[in-house]
Order: sequence, then C-alpha cells, then structure tokens
Amino acid sequence: MILTLTLRFAVATVLAVAALAKARSFGGFRTTVGAIVPWRRGLTVTSAAVVATEATLAVLLAAGVVPSAVAAATVVLFLGFAAVSFWAARSGLHVQCNCFGASDRELGKDSLETSLLLAGAALAYWALLQRAEPSLALGEAPLAALVGVAAVLGARWLIAARELANIAGQRRRLESDLAETAR
Repeated sequence: MILTLTLRFAVATVLAVAALAKARSFGGFRTTVGAIVPWRRGLTVTSAAVVATEATLAVLLAAGVVPSAVAAATVVLFLGFAAVSFWAARSGLHVQCNCFGASDRELGKDSLETSLLLAGAALAYWALLQRAEPSLALGEAPLAALVGVAAVLGARWLIAARELANIAGQRRRLESDLAETAR
C-alpha cells in the first residue's frame, strides 16, 4: 500500500513541478512546442494545454480522484513525451527541452530516458491500483508524500549519475594531463 501511495505522490510531484516550471518560463516552452508541431496558429493554446494537462493530472493524482483513469492518462501523457523525444533524437532536432522549465538540456535522448522512467512509474502505479485501491489514512499522508518526493529526487540523481561520472572522468584526465605537462 505504501508503494502505491509513494508512486502516486512521486508522479503527482513530477507533474506539478513540470507544470509550474513550464508556466514560469512559458515563452521558452512555447518555442519548444513551436519547433515540434507543424502548425503556427494556436501555438500558445497548444503550449498552455500541455501545462494545463500536467497541472490537472497532478491535482487529480494528489487528490486520488478516479485514480485508475488518471493513472492511465498519465501513462499516455508520458509515453507521448517519450515519442516526441524519440522523434527529436532521430530527426536531429536541436531545441531546448524546457520540460522542467528553462534549461540548456536539449529535447532528445535525455528527455526520452526521463519520459520512459516516468511512464514506468505511472504504469507501476496503475498496475498496483488494479490489485487494490488504497485509502489514504491521515497519518500516512506525510510519509507517502515525503517518500514520493524522495523517489522523484532519487530518480533524477540516477539519471544524472552518468553525467556526473563523465565529469569526474574528464577531471581525472585533465589532472593527469596537467601533471604530465608540469614534469
């Protein structure tokens, strides 16, 4: 039961953070959407619809409203993001992701990995719901929310681990080159 609640709050947290970050840097997100969609009319509406969808799903997940339907919709949303990321990577598109607000990260392989990880979490939540729908006791809410947020942060660190390992390797090579040059 705690795993189900943890996944629920983790996915809700990710959706809420993504929606808020996109809203804060809406111009950048609108530029990303403009690079993806084949039309120019209604670009602002399309971008706002994505933000509104994420925010709505976050609220519905956190509130536990129609959990199976919301979980399924969340899986579809994340798979849609994964499909767009895959397409961007395959087509060689170079555009800022703006998935979680303004950043230097491009839409492509990294956003594909993130989207698939999130789709997996939402799918696991949906699958657990099919076994038994948990009820949230007042005493369990803070723990489930805290574990959900920790799961999101932990997943992000796992995704960033490869980049951190590359940075550490570059530093070791640089130090080695500098030591050789000093001789």
